[in-house]
Order: sequence, then C-alpha cells, then structure tokens
Amino acid sequence: MRTGVLIHNCGDECLLFFQRKVERMLKEERTGEVNDRNGQLEGHAEIQKSDIINGAETKHKGSVFRTTAGCLVLALTPAAVYMIFEGITGNLGVISIRYTLLNLAAYYLIYILLFAVAGTTRIAYPLLNTIMTAIALAEHFVVEFRGRPIMLGDVMALRTAMTVSGNYHYVFTAVLIIGIMMSLLLSGLAVLWPVRVAGWKYHGGAFVAAAAVTLISGWWFYGKGIAENSIEINMWDPANSYRENGYVLSTLYAFSYISTEPPEGYSVKEVQNIGRTISDEYRNDEYFWNSSDSDVVPVNMICIMNESFADLSVIGDFQTDKPYLENYYELSDNCIKGNLYMPVFGAMTCNSEYEFLTGNAMSFAPPGSVPYQVYANQTVYGLPLTLKNQGYRTVAMHPYPAQNWNRNQVFAQMGFDEFLAEEYFDDSPRIRGYVSDRGTYDKIIGLTEEKEPGERLFIFDVTMQNHGGYTAEGYESQVHLEDFDDMPKTEQYLSLIRESDEALKYLLDYYEECEEPTMIVMFGDHQPGIEEEFYEAVYGMPLYEVSSEDYIRRYITPFLVWTNYDMPSETIEGMSAAYLSSMVVERANLEPTDFQVFLDKMYQQAPVIHPLGYYSADGIWSDWIDWKEKKEYPIFKNYYILQYNNMMGKKRRVDDIFRIAPVS
Repeated sequence: MRTGVLIHNCGDECLLFFQRKVERMLKEERTGEVNDRNGQLEGHAEIQKSDIINGAETKHKGSVFRTTAGCLVLALTPAAVYMIFEGITGNLGVISIRYTLLNLAAYYLIYILLFAVAGTTRIAYPLLNTIMTAIALAEHFVVEFRGRPIMLGDVMALRTAMTVSGNYHYVFTAVLIIGIMMSLLLSGLAVLWPVRVAGWKYHGGAFVAAAAVTLISGWWFYGKGIAENSIEINMWDPANSYRENGYVLSTLYAFSYISTEPPEGYSVKEVQNIGRTISDEYRNDEYFWNSSDSDVVPVNMICIMNESFADLSVIGDFQTDKPYLENYYELSDNCIKGNLYMPVFGAMTCNSEYEFLTGNAMSFAPPGSVPYQVYANQTVYGLPLTLKNQGYRTVAMHPYPAQNWNRNQVFAQMGFDEFLAEEYFDDSPRIRGYVSDRGTYDKIIGLTEEKEPGERLFIFDVTMQNHGGYTAEGYESQVHLEDFDDMPKTEQYLSLIRESDEALKYLLDYYEECEEPTMIVMFGDHQPGIEEEFYEAVYGMPLYEVSSEDYIRRYITPFLVWTNYDMPSETIEGMSAAYLSSMVVERANLEPTDFQVFLDKMYQQAPVIHPLGYYSADGIWSDWIDWKEKKEYPIFKNYYILQYNNMMGKKRRVDDIFRIAPVS
C-alpha cells in the first residue's frame, strides 16, 4: 500500500513536472514569436524608411527634370516656330541675319505676351503654334497660287477667300508635313511640361511687365526701328519683300502704312476751293473724252468686269496653236479699245472694282487697304449714283455669294437698286463649276428684254468664269503653248479666255440688232495667277530683275467701249481704271460730276496712275519717290485732297463735288 502511495505521489509529481515543462516551452515559443515579429516589424520599418528617402530623391529629380524641360520649351519654342514658319514658306535661307534677329524678337514678344495673359504655356503655346503654322501654310499656298503674299487687306477678306479656296489644288510636300509634325510636337511638349505663373499677383505682374516690354518695343520699332534697319515693302513685288524680310516682320511693317492722315495742305476749305476751280474753269473747257458730235444717250448701259480677262502678250511674245482673243481684236467699228492699268495683280478684285466705279485711285489710298471693307460705310459716290440720278435703274449682278468683298453692303451704299447674286444664276451653264460668261450675258439680255421700252437701265456684271486656280480636272484645254512646255495652268487659262472671247461675240451680236441705243463696256479686273515660270519666260529674266516700268505690264488688261450706234473709234495705249467710268459718262453724253470733270483734266496730264508709278502725257514713266518735284504734282496734290475728302471726309465731305442733282 505504501508502495502504491509512493507510486501515486510520484505520478502526480511527474505530471506536474511535465505540465510545467510544457508551459515553459510554450511560453518560450510565444516569446520567440514576439521577438521574431518585432524583428520583422523593425525590418519593415527600415525598408519603408529607405523607400521614402529614395522616393523623395526620385520625386525631386523628376521635379527638377520637368522644371528644366518646361523652361527649355518656354525658351526655345518661339525660335523653333520661326524656323518652322519660314521653312514652310521656303524663305528660311533667304532672310538676312539682321532681319532674322528682328523676326525672332517679334516671335518672343508675341509668345511671352500670350503666356503672360494665359498664365501657363499649356494654353498659350499650343494655341500660338497652331495659329502660326496655319498662317504659314496659308502663305505658302497663296504665294503658290496668286504670286503675292497674304497682306493685311486679305485678312479682312477671309470670308471671300474661303468661298473660292476649294477650286485650287493643294499639294502637301514633305517640308510642309514635317513642319506640321514639328509644330504638333512642340505643342505636345508644352502640354506635357507646362510652366505656370503661380498666384494672381505674380500673374498680373507678369502681364504688366510683358505688356510694357511690348509697348516699348513697338514705340521703338515704329519710331526708329523701321528707318534704322531699312525695312520696306516694294509694292510692285511684295512677295519678294516678304521673302527677304520674313513674314512677321513684313506684317508688322505693313501696319505703319495703314494711315488715314490727311494729305499735305488738306482742309475742307481747300476742297471747296478746288471745287470752285472745277466749276468756274474746268467745266468751261471742252471735255476731252466727249469729242464726238453725236448726242445719242444710250438707253442700256452695260458694264462688265470680266474675271481675270487679260492678253498675256502685252508682257512678251509667245505663240499658241489657236487664237484666244480673235473676236476682241477684230472689232473696229463704233468702239474704243486699249490697255487698262489695273491696281492689282492676281487677286483683290474688289480694288479694281472700286477704282472703276468711283474714280478713287488705289495709288492715293493707304497701301494694302481694301476700301470695300473699310471706307464703304457711308454713301459711296461714283458711276452708279451718277447714272441713277440721271434716270437709270441700276442693277448689279455677280454669280457668287453676295457677301463676298462685302458687296451686299457696298452696292447698297453705291446706289444700286438691285443686286442679283448666286441664287439668280441657279439655272445658268457652268464651266469648271463657275457660271460661264455666256450664262451671265443671257441674264443681261433677259433684263433688257423684260423692261419697259425706253426705260434707262444700267447693269454692272462681275463675272466668275475665269477665276483661278487653273488646275481643274475634267476641263480639257483647247489652247496650247508652242514655245513652252509643261505649263498646264497657262494653257487652261488661255483656253478660258478663248471662251470669254466667243461669249463677247455672242453678246455684241445680240445687241447689234437691238433697237434701243446700247453701250457695252468690258474690262478685265487683273491678270491671272499662273505659273511664275511663264512670266519669267516671256520677260526673259527672273521677275526680281525686271524694272518697275516693265513689271507694270503685269497690271494691264484689255478694255472695250462699244456701241450699237455711231461713235468714233479709237485705240488708247494706256489708261488707268480710275478714269474709265468718267470717260464712259462723257462718251454717253451724260452729265459728269465735278470730280469726274477733274479726272478728265488729270488724264490729260497723267493718263496712267498706278501704285507703282505713273506715265505722264508725254509717255515718261516715273515712280512716286520724287513725285513732288514733277510738273504733275499740282494736279496730283489736288486729286489727293479731293479723294481723301471723298473717301474719309464723312460728315465734312463736300458732297456736291462728287454727285449731281437727281433729274426731276
């Protein structure tokens, strides 16, 4: 029994020993796990701390990179865009170092000013990149199609330009595509790494500083910079001036001559004095243009400004396989023909139109101006009102949008009773998508047939058939050059002129049989924008080597004054468009205004006045540099004063000089 007790006690002690042993082992195990866990946590903390330090260093490096990249984009983009712009226009290697620096200064001022306005390059730079690249592309194509740069007057006529832009063939060369891609890349970099002006105070300060620098730069440029750097635009070859100066510099210079400052000696009193001289002296003389004994007054007065109607042989001889103006040159009875000197080449139809209708010469208007857009917000005195006040119903027609060149507004100011635009020609035949000359002539015939017999009617028709560009597919040229190869634009143009010549015969044949006395006047608005190589070939030299007296032949178009009644025939070697409407009034035995009488007198001293210069009565060519020293200066001075009062006199205009009283 004692033994059993001992065994039992020993068993209890053993169990207690093992129980404590197990508990101690479990405790040690738990302690080890905690230590391991603590060790792991400490390790994680060390790693996290290291990651934070490394991340901060990486973030700092990234921030430095972005800031540096953004500053480089800010600093280099204007220069890069200048290179892209002039690369697209093809002028990059032509511009001198001096003019390059002036262009770059202008680019930086433009970019920094817009950056200061927007407060971030993310907005300012992509916007300017897009605008400048678009202008560069437009300039490239305009020079290619028209041979002249985009000037300030063209900007005001953007809507008109867009209506005819679809008729040209655009080829995007590798240079143009690369320029576009580079511009997009620069814009993308400006978005990716923008530079911002933080805070409205800094933003406002940046704008004030940029504006101040711009104003000071403008003050210097227009005050001294132009003269000191010999910046100019040769108006007889503006494309070459823009090429040598750079586009932005040339455009900035162009703002300097948009001036409406009155001419020397101008005052309303002086205008009145000139008016008295006209009424007291000039009207007592025999009118130069009315040398006929005929007293017939035409019932129908039809004036046609024919789009791009010209005889290119006035520049130089060349041969074609077919005649293209045969009917025009065969006219000999009851007609006055000759060379009309137009103020524009290749485009800007409205300035030719304005000069003919008003007698206001572009030679004495601000260079590059577009009177239809700027100076036609008041009554516009000229041929329409002169005829209207003598009993004519006045109708203008043009088979294209009425809004082009602001005609819908201008024609109303000129006194036209009606303006028939593109809708009126929906059923007319077309050539290359344009209403044909014959199509407009059918409308003219219809108007004269529909009116009451004996009713006086004046029609002014502006055609579209011969409008550029001259690369229309589906039109087969009928006239081909025999002297030159690979000039499809010239051949298409000459083929169109041949069709115009045939349409002219159709019109004259009809009115030859008309019982009512009819006068038909036709002239071209300007020469066409065809291959420059053609003009250089007929000149026999590059255009930049042609003298101004020879270069002006690019501004000649044929004109015709024809009647279906007896009228002395005459050939005129040269006359400015500004004189033609006054000659028409006198030849029609109608009453001219005092201004038209003055033009009669001035024609006798200087039959050709042009923005490039003038021909005196003895055939001597002079430019305008020393015009104040020439014998024609007194009458030019008075003309300048009269024209300024007519165009810009507004409420102080001496109206009686430019109008006649309506017939009762």
